[in-house]
Amino acid sequence: MNLTELDEKAFVDVFNLPEKITIKTASTADIEVMALVTKASWQAVFSGFLPEQVLAGGTVEFFATIWSEIIKNSATQTALLVTDGRKILGCGAAGNYRRMYNPVSQKISRANAGELYRGYILPSHQNRGLGQALLKARLLKRYEQGCQSAYTWIYEQNQQARRFYEKHGAVNPDQAQEVTMNRFMFEEVCYGIEVKRVFDFW
Repeated sequence: MNLTELDEKAFVDVFNLPEKITIKTASTADIEVMALVTKASWQAVFSGFLPEQVLAGGTVEFFATIWSEIIKNSATQTALLVTDGRKILGCGAAGNYRRMYNPVSQKISRANAGELYRGYILPSHQNRGLGQALLKARLLKRYEQGCQSAYTWIYEQNQQARRFYEKHGAVNPDQAQEVTMNRFMFEEVCYGIEVKRVFDFW
């Protein structure tokens, strides 16, 4: 299913989105706003358990660099936006499983594996189904690429994200310590989901 070919009504029907809300592939012109959305969501969710020095490192410039790299490597990664036509309400990425960025795990099947990462919705627009729609869109992208499963690593203390993935049928095969911002060590948990489960969400 090519997201760029869906009209407004199709987005409402396929993703159960409110009217006027669509999902599209991000471009370099969107990077600054994506970074602002990421920072707002990141601060709101992680302020309850990440130390202040880590939160302070989550600047707009820091996130803009990350999104720029993802969009630049569009052959293996996809950055998506949730928008109401006037502003960006959320963003997320999906791609091939990135072994060099993730903890070492013998419990993850990397054959035809994808990865979900950088999923953010503005705090003011959460709990409206936008997160589920963004998950669907990212899984569909992995389905189009022939992936059988998709994984995501999240902070162990991020109960909001853990409940979200568990609600959508993801399972937790492993956990490990991982470095954030090249110097802060945190416990992370891995969630895996069969890509074809996206068709159970309709």
